[in-house]
Amino acid sequence: MPELRPEPSWTARLSTLAAIALLAASLCACGSDKGAPAPASAPPSVSVQEVVARDVPVDFEYVARTQSSHLINIQARVSGFLDRRLYEEGAPVKEGQVLFQMDKKPFQVQLAQAEAALSKQEAAYETARRNLARTKPLTEQNALSQKDLDDATGQYQSAAASVEQAKAQVEAARLDLSYTTITSPVDGVSSAALQADGTYINPQNSLLTTVAVLSPMW
Repeated sequence: MPELRPEPSWTARLSTLAAIALLAASLCACGSDKGAPAPASAPPSVSVQEVVARDVPVDFEYVARTQSSHLINIQARVSGFLDRRLYEEGAPVKEGQVLFQMDKKPFQVQLAQAEAALSKQEAAYETARRNLARTKPLTEQNALSQKDLDDATGQYQSAAASVEQAKAQVEAARLDLSYTTITSPVDGVSSAALQADGTYINPQNSLLTTVAVLSPMW
């Protein structure tokens, strides 16, 4: 004869249903948490600048080597002792700027001698002129011979030529004296001095320095 099981009581059934409902609610809660969308992040800040068309200067840098169009040799024009250098080596110089000074004293003496010789010749010329002025009328009066007149005329002409020669010697001595002050003939940049102070120099072997002309440059 089969065994009959007693039916569960009403209270037990309610407990079972409550447990099932609680389990279902828990599962739904877990599922809803996993599927929830993440909160949206704030948009990034962006700076805005207006674009305007305009010309922009463009600079270029190049490596190059320049040189003077020509170099001027600075040399002595007279012979003598170099007194001193009067410029800064490697510095810019101007046209007419004094670069070197030679000893002036011998040239000052030569100029004084030439001027004294000129004065002597001018005195001789004046004497010859007066003698000729006296001889002419006396020759016309036959008081003096033609030879006397010719001699007086020759002395006068010789004295006049001597005066001109003496004047030329004075100018030459004055020019030589001016050459003792050595200047730059152009604007440019100087170089090192090639002769020491106190050196005896002459026009043949007296390269003193060079001046590089700045305009134009190559």
